[in-house]
Amino acid sequence: METTIPQFGIIGGGELGGALGQALTKARAQVIYYDKDPKKSTTASIDDLVRSCPVLLLCIPSWEVKTVLKQIAKTAHPNEERLVLSLSKGVEREFTTMDALLSDILPDYYDTGVLYGPMIAEEIMRGRRAEGILAVSNNQWFQPLRRIFSEAGIGLDVSGDMRGVTLCAVLKNIYAIAFGLSEGMHLGLNSKGKLAVMALREMKQILADGKADPRTAEGIAGLGDLLATGFSENSFNYRVGKSLAEGIADEHIRSEGLVALDELGRKMDLKKYPLAHAVATIVFHYGEPRGLSELIAEA
Repeated sequence: METTIPQFGIIGGGELGGALGQALTKARAQVIYYDKDPKKSTTASIDDLVRSCPVLLLCIPSWEVKTVLKQIAKTAHPNEERLVLSLSKGVEREFTTMDALLSDILPDYYDTGVLYGPMIAEEIMRGRRAEGILAVSNNQWFQPLRRIFSEAGIGLDVSGDMRGVTLCAVLKNIYAIAFGLSEGMHLGLNSKGKLAVMALREMKQILADGKADPRTAEGIAGLGDLLATGFSENSFNYRVGKSLAEGIADEHIRSEGLVALDELGRKMDLKKYPLAHAVATIVFHYGEPRGLSELIAEA
């Protein structure tokens, strides 16, 4: 029997959560929101969301996910069929990715997964098509989700490489900063073309080193999302890189790409990944942005 999804619970009523909720509502799905801001919520608590919604979409910054998962775990009941999906494209301390966080915190009787890909909120709000890759612990959810999301204008494909899909989502944010730096230095589209090749090569290498399938980086969650955000002013990480090149960045700014780059440098030797190393040097060690243009020229 196919799993039914009477309603979705969206945690995080920001740009992405709001855009997905709007699209799902247009597809005649029922959506309930919870946000720290009561004005963006349609329910009083996360507990209410967990009790009433079989599918929970986490559309919050990665640094808030751990706290929210602990709240979900407290309300979890073994007789309830639930799927918790992370759309947060970041890491916790020690480069702990969202797939690992879901597995570590939630009880075994809850299904978990990630949903990543080129899903720029502004485009979804305008009714433009988006694409996603779904990696779940229980594939019974795939067909009902694919049908509903298709009606909402979001194409879904499935991957058995949850680790690789999650790493791709994290890494594309790091390399989006590099694309923003390129834009801020006015290097042009030809250099961006080479930059894309360099970024993809490093993503595949990091996936292999992280015991994931490097071919996952060639798909929607990797190259697809990288290009969508690497050429878009709608990408916050892209804008961070651009502002760094222009010398107008706020030193207190926080983004999932910056956090991930910092944690990646603590976890792995960035010298193995020249592009990531160059971005880290510019971001964290006051390196000159021209170091990126020199790397592109020499690669």
